[in-house]
Amino acid sequence: MLGLFRVLPLAWGSALGARVGRIFGRIAKQRTRHIRANLSLALPDKSPAEIDRLAQQVWENAGAVMAEYPNLPAFGDPRRDRLEIEGHEHISADQTPGRPVVFVAAHLANWEVIGAAITRMGIPSCAMYAPLSNPWLDRKMRSYRNALGCELISRDAGLRGFLDALKAGKSPIIITDRRIEGGKQIPLFGEDKESSILPARLALRFGVPLVPVQAMRLPGARFRVRFHAPLHPHDPEADRDDQAIDLAHQVNDKFEQWITARPGEWLCTSKIWPSAVLRAKTDIYTEVRRAAE
Repeated sequence: MLGLFRVLPLAWGSALGARVGRIFGRIAKQRTRHIRANLSLALPDKSPAEIDRLAQQVWENAGAVMAEYPNLPAFGDPRRDRLEIEGHEHISADQTPGRPVVFVAAHLANWEVIGAAITRMGIPSCAMYAPLSNPWLDRKMRSYRNALGCELISRDAGLRGFLDALKAGKSPIIITDRRIEGGKQIPLFGEDKESSILPARLALRFGVPLVPVQAMRLPGARFRVRFHAPLHPHDPEADRDDQAIDLAHQVNDKFEQWITARPGEWLCTSKIWPSAVLRAKTDIYTEVRRAAE
């Protein structure tokens, strides 16, 4: 399949991947239940029929992302006109030569293109990745990602990898919308979620900007990458741990805005909140749908 997507024109491959994702969503019933529960919690005003349509869009976006992996080099090529970059001023205002930035993002649209946008802006960056159990596929995926010009740090390197990168002047890209085992309980859509405060801690420790960055899908396998204004603690005199938690709250607030605006582009195929919370949402979804039927 990766070979097929590689030889197809990018827009065609992305569209085909979306169709494959929609088919896979009908098969992966447990994952689809997770999607419906997550969306029902995040968007309580949506009817079961609307949640079903959004869940299909989530699968379509996931399939498109899969199809776009073999063509990631195209997003790093400025001649291909695949990226629109907005918010340069939020970076240049705080950027001095050799001073890194901590970027924080969510699994929206195709989040991989964020690395390409940052590279285009001339900022050395790094991102953590989880090695795949299949060694052939792991090498393949790393080769695709390397084309973005962003250094890859294995998850096995942990915090040390990011510390070393920051000391070398590289800007970490950290995606934190998923549930992090052992993370801090930070509300997302009104329900506590185990959230990472690593981006906030790194920004505070090195005294560098914490910049939220958002990816949005456009027609024809094109994307808009928007850099938002840097986040700052409300109380700069507070304890550093309290400042980090404050920044994590602000990050989740950003995620809420982005997801609400474009819920079908959110990769929420796993449990974002505790099982008990999602189970309650699933039960409500089922009852409402049965009543409607």
